[in-house]
Amino acid sequence: MQPWIKLRLGRRAALLLLAYSLTAMVVSGWIWFTKQSLQARPPMRVVDVSRQIEMLNREVTLYVQALSEHNSPTQAQLLWSRVQARQHTIQGLLRHFVDLESNFKVLELQIEQLRQMVEHHPEHLPQTGLTDFVEYIQEEMDIFASDVHRTMQLIVADQTRQLYRYSSAVAWLSLAMFVSGFVLLTLFILLSKQNQKLVKLATEDGLTGLLNRRSAMLQGKLLASMAQRNQQPLALALLDVDHFKQVNDVYGHPAGDAALQMLAQVLRTYARRDTDVLARIGGEEFLLLMPDTTEEVAGQLCKVLLHALSDTKVSQDYSFQLTASMGLAVSEQGCYDFATLYRMADAALYQAKAAGRNQLQIAEHD
Repeated sequence: MQPWIKLRLGRRAALLLLAYSLTAMVVSGWIWFTKQSLQARPPMRVVDVSRQIEMLNREVTLYVQALSEHNSPTQAQLLWSRVQARQHTIQGLLRHFVDLESNFKVLELQIEQLRQMVEHHPEHLPQTGLTDFVEYIQEEMDIFASDVHRTMQLIVADQTRQLYRYSSAVAWLSLAMFVSGFVLLTLFILLSKQNQKLVKLATEDGLTGLLNRRSAMLQGKLLASMAQRNQQPLALALLDVDHFKQVNDVYGHPAGDAALQMLAQVLRTYARRDTDVLARIGGEEFLLLMPDTTEEVAGQLCKVLLHALSDTKVSQDYSFQLTASMGLAVSEQGCYDFATLYRMADAALYQAKAAGRNQLQIAEHD
């Protein structure tokens, strides 16, 4: 796998980790909000039990009053049906509360005893014993309501503790993931920048900023293959500075470096197409690849480059001027082999030097 692909996948993984940590933070916030809500509002099932107990107490009282006032049996039976329905509702609500369910069964037995007393022994209704028993049952209901309230508080406290543990765990996990995601993302950004620097060092010439020899050869083979596929001409020019050794000997190596940088700038000025390839392939030797360029157009551009180079001063610190020799080869008659074009341009370059330098020679096909 290519390094840039690994870095891209690494950045995506770090971003996903950050997104997951933010989601975990949201979840922990929701759990905290739920905990606060539970503390402010108890569970609805327990609240419903408390309400149902109050209504059962009132309905039992109404039932006893109906019998004591000698109302019609139908009305008393209707009130007792309501009491039974209320008991059945409370039993359903207490299905998951074992202790409360057992206490409520005791309360149901006492209510049943009350019913048998007032229905089978009506002569006892005026007596104070029945009134005391009714009050006793009501007190038992109040006690049971207190048990329900206490159970409600215990449930809320237990749920609050559980939610606190969950929220704390999620919060710490999200914080750890956020920090690790941030660290990983920062690391991958630094690695990406470092990778770009390494790619630049591996593909570019450090002095001129042009491509180096290895990158130029790879680009040349690729452009030759594309030219053959599209049946388009490909021009390859080689440039070598005349008497460059004398420049270094007379003016020093800093002057030679400035001269090469000036030459690279001249090449960039006149070879401005995005498809053109500029490279420094040796000490004072440069390569120019011009896709989809005929021999006539490429020759004219090379002559313009030589003229511009001879008319340009190296820099403000150095007043001498440079000349160069060039060799040009253009793919013709089905010759698209890059190595062949390079040898032809190199041979033309040596012909230019042998002919007196500061000129262009165009290679001829066999």
